[in-house]
Amino acid sequence: MIAPTPASLLLLHLPDEILISVFGFLDVPTLRHAFLVCKHFNGLAEPFLYHTVQVLNGLQAAALSASLYANPRRATWIRSLLVSTKFGEDEGLSMLPPHLAKMHNLQDLCLETPDCNAKFPEERVPWVNLQDRYERIFESASAVVPNPANRVLPNLRRCTLHFVDGQKEMYSMTRYAMLFLHPNLRSLTISCASTDFPDVLLAPFHDDHTLIKSTNLEHLHLEECDIFSPSLAILLSFPRALKSLRISEGIRYDGIFSARSSRVHGNVAPQPFVDALSQHCTNSLEHLSLALGYMRQGFEHIDFEGSFLNLTAFHAMKQLDLDVRTANLIRVRGVCDHRTWRRLPPNLETFKIFGIPFGDRPPFHARRRVWFPFEPCLVNDKAGHGMRMLKNLICSYEYYREDDEEPPRSISDDGDSVYETSQVAIAQQRMMDRCNEIAPLFHRRRVRLEIELVVLPNGFIPPYLFTEDEPRSFILWESAPRST
Repeated sequence: MIAPTPASLLLLHLPDEILISVFGFLDVPTLRHAFLVCKHFNGLAEPFLYHTVQVLNGLQAAALSASLYANPRRATWIRSLLVSTKFGEDEGLSMLPPHLAKMHNLQDLCLETPDCNAKFPEERVPWVNLQDRYERIFESASAVVPNPANRVLPNLRRCTLHFVDGQKEMYSMTRYAMLFLHPNLRSLTISCASTDFPDVLLAPFHDDHTLIKSTNLEHLHLEECDIFSPSLAILLSFPRALKSLRISEGIRYDGIFSARSSRVHGNVAPQPFVDALSQHCTNSLEHLSLALGYMRQGFEHIDFEGSFLNLTAFHAMKQLDLDVRTANLIRVRGVCDHRTWRRLPPNLETFKIFGIPFGDRPPFHARRRVWFPFEPCLVNDKAGHGMRMLKNLICSYEYYREDDEEPPRSISDDGDSVYETSQVAIAQQRMMDRCNEIAPLFHRRRVRLEIELVVLPNGFIPPYLFTEDEPRSFILWESAPRST
């Protein structure tokens, strides 16, 4: 033990309740020092050292397992657990599942397997076997367990699954669908999965009225997934009031960008997709983000039945985010047709278009015309376009960072950084010229315009794992609405 200092001697006389409150504000290095001061501090500080656990290789997993075996109470101290290792550094992960089931106070869980689809199937067997064990834990955590006292992970609030399949780029969500029946889960993120078919997706519970509208799930994110609208409707039937939904389709797995086609369902058609959302989320959904693969054929007019996203029934929706491809399902790419009121949520306050390609044509200069996702008349006549409550319009551009690109340097007064490349400089100038032209209109209509730049790491393929570089976003220009 470390010899007590005068300050620590004073602390020794404080009540345990005060000491515990103090330890709760300390960072990990300071907690470790407190842990070594004396046996009494050891007992009070140790639980805080286990609140947040990150397992980034198999050696850490083995060490954690040994520690939890030595003192099983430590499993109940864990509040947040991240398991994310690189391929080939996973030996020892198989020791974790028995302890995971005993983490009764776990609130935040993130389980990742590396993007190892380039490996041979036999090399992925340990990963798939490990995921089978996770699946059984999720079953034991669901509301179908008759006695609540016997459920594992009862306090789980946030869960993220970035998995791979044994044979394909995408795995079946059927294997982990029991997470949708967790009674207390609030946020769920699943990537690279297929919603599969209704007859194999939670089939015993489709008409179970004790489960329909019974869970507390509020935020659902399905990233790079293969969506089948009838199956999606089943998954959305269990949350009591889903508030936020983010969906991106795995268009790079459709056989064009991949040697093996993992997508069974293909791109969702707009009308059945909206119908699936409308069955259960009309009155609760506040934020919707979509990156869909569907594109209208040249002979299809946007007003043809089923050729556009009709979101007018979602009166609770305050924010709508659409990637640039999906935006074409609610607007005409040429001159504005002034009919977006037929397609947009009536009480929308924030409208964001993201994924606008930076490419060889800088923003605001594409195909011989100014590249702006919507004509200014959208703001000039908000009510006429069905957006009478619009307050924020966000346009988000993106480009890939080269490996040899200079690191970001601050070029703004508030310390924000952007990549100082010739492209960004050109984009800024064109953006400033165009935005300064339309800024008075936005000012009069009390709409804030934001121009965002998202810098993607070279080779970026979503979902990005914990050990990988993430996209970085910067505000290039923004206007402030006129004060009331």
